[in-house]
Amino acid sequence: MKRLLIAIIAPLLLCGCGTLNTEKLISAGSNLATSFAITDAQVAQMCSEYMVYQDQQSAIAPASSKYTQRLNRLVSNIKGAEGLTLNFKVYQTDQVNAFACGDGSIRVYSGLMDAMTDEEVFAVIGHEIGHLKHADTKNMMKQAYQTAALKDAIGAINPTLERLTSSQLAAIATAYGEAQFSQKQEFAADQEAFNICIANGYSPYAMYNALCKLVELAGGSTTQSKVAQMFSTHPDSATRAARIKEMADNYNAQ
Repeated sequence: MKRLLIAIIAPLLLCGCGTLNTEKLISAGSNLATSFAITDAQVAQMCSEYMVYQDQQSAIAPASSKYTQRLNRLVSNIKGAEGLTLNFKVYQTDQVNAFACGDGSIRVYSGLMDAMTDEEVFAVIGHEIGHLKHADTKNMMKQAYQTAALKDAIGAINPTLERLTSSQLAAIATAYGEAQFSQKQEFAADQEAFNICIANGYSPYAMYNALCKLVELAGGSTTQSKVAQMFSTHPDSATRAARIKEMADNYNAQ
């Protein structure tokens, strides 16, 4: 434990950040060390609390909304998500984004639905399901908790996770929003989307088209801000699009 705390605190002492409160640094290091020991059940609980917090902070499209009705139609009787308990909502915002959380929540932004066709939206949903199937979202939540714990030199993150406070959830939400999946994780989620699209009768090019749409939108000055968040957590879309196109070409050639 002492070696771990030294490894955590030493870079901060060497960073040249001015006067440091050693007691707060030790507290932050202790919080991070504790965060590495959290269980899968605690991570699942954190995911559930995080989604309650996120939903409270967002404008959720009502059941009567065209967005909600469209989303419900797209995900009804979805094939390829067996073993997962999913729940879907639309956030009403012009941002072009979607995300999943480890409790099975998938949130699609209305800006993305405005920008994409049904099959492209479905492909993005398939991609998020891929992250859930591979436990990427749970691992990212754990990483976000550890990041928040390291930065927490003011107050302690509750190590027992009995109940997270609003400020703790806000810190975790910030860290979760800034985290990125690896290229390997993104490729694997793209492949899941590819398979799910085919299983549900959509074009093998659906994910390719969705990625191309993101690249196209990012290139336009009027829409660049709308896709900034999507690209912050889903990097290198052009490379991913080329890879998925090759998969679709090979599928059609069979």
